[in-house]
Amino acid sequence: MKMITGALALACSAVAVTGLTIPTIKLNNGVEMPVFSLGVWKYNDTEAHAAVSTALAMGYNAVDTAYDYNNQKAVGQAVAEFLAKGTSHRNELFITTKIPGCGTIPIAGLPTPSKDNCGPDSAKFLNGNLGLLSMDYVDLVLLHFPPNSCGGPLYKNACQMMKDQWAAMEDFYKAGKAKAIGVSNYCQSCFECILPAATIVPQVNQVQYHVGEGPDPIGLGSYCKEKGIQMEAYSALAQGSSELISGNLTTSIGKAHGKSGVQVALRWVVQHNWLLTSKSSNPAYQAEDIDIFDFVLTDAEMALLDAATVPSGSPSFFCSS
Repeated sequence: MKMITGALALACSAVAVTGLTIPTIKLNNGVEMPVFSLGVWKYNDTEAHAAVSTALAMGYNAVDTAYDYNNQKAVGQAVAEFLAKGTSHRNELFITTKIPGCGTIPIAGLPTPSKDNCGPDSAKFLNGNLGLLSMDYVDLVLLHFPPNSCGGPLYKNACQMMKDQWAAMEDFYKAGKAKAIGVSNYCQSCFECILPAATIVPQVNQVQYHVGEGPDPIGLGSYCKEKGIQMEAYSALAQGSSELISGNLTTSIGKAHGKSGVQVALRWVVQHNWLLTSKSSNPAYQAEDIDIFDFVLTDAEMALLDAATVPSGSPSFFCSS
């Protein structure tokens, strides 16, 4: 498969699943990653299990979870139950998970890799994720956060922690336990720390990205493209912003294509050649969210969306440059 290089190329690299055709983007190690993943942030076990089960049955083939979401067991169970039906194989699904940055503040009381034993602790968390998911490997694992703004005043050795943690990620990858590795909420300063010592360039950087931020906030997309790192968006609807769901800009553009404001906002992301993860537990919304690959926004429409400044936002709440 060829690397996607433009909006119209999205239709040229695809995986057909249960009536849906989901495009893929080739990562810098040759792995094909589906453009669209179902997210499960803030879902408890019951909600995560139901959302994943419904989405997989509908034809989704990618799921995005994390240690900090505290629902990996439910996600793994839903995936196992789907595979037990025999209609799909594990290699037809793409499962993403994440581990916390060393020394980051625990979320929901969950422990994190320590700042004093970062590398070995990260290895334990990586293997622990496999245990929670009941899987032999994941398709993508990300470092969820950098430690304290990529080297702020809290930890003087933040850069060394990032290097140690990335080394653990590389070992995990080389052991065949992940098909791809990457980061989340990383800015240029974070990469300037880890890349000189890295033997593997991260495949993915997952950050907040939505209409209202501009096409290349803080120049991060351009920077990562230069380094061969694929960008992925979370919170592509700005955590449910009415401006994107029902606002005049997105809905008026949507009318020209027979699409909703939500679909326009999501299409804007993928038309900038970003990967996308979006969450919903409602089957109707899941079907709407993924129905974005049969139309193309015009150059003029993209320019209007690029110029929007509402809702505002930035790629990472951990760093700004």
